[in-house]
Amino acid sequence: MENEKSIKYKDLIANAIMLQNVVDMTDVLHEMVQDGYPVTLEVVATFSPYLTEHIKRFGEYVIDLETIPPPLQPDKPFLTPEAAGRIEAVVT
Repeated sequence: MENEKSIKYKDLIANAIMLQNVVDMTDVLHEMVQDGYPVTLEVVATFSPYLTEHIKRFGEYVIDLETIPPPLQPDKPFLTPEAAGRIEAVVT
């Protein structure tokens, strides 16, 4: 039973880290588009939310339960308008 709890806990932590990585990457890509950088589908396709360089495997993590994170913004644009238009053309 303890092994099952440990595995579920590790999965939960891994999913939380990947979700935060997606949020961080979306924010940076959005800023790049706003600054005029050409963010295209080809560029975004090379990214992965499975980044591990910043994770302290045996480190301590402080969880601040008082601070409420900002809401997710799934509609936040992170592609140049041209690249976003190519996606709309494929979807419709």
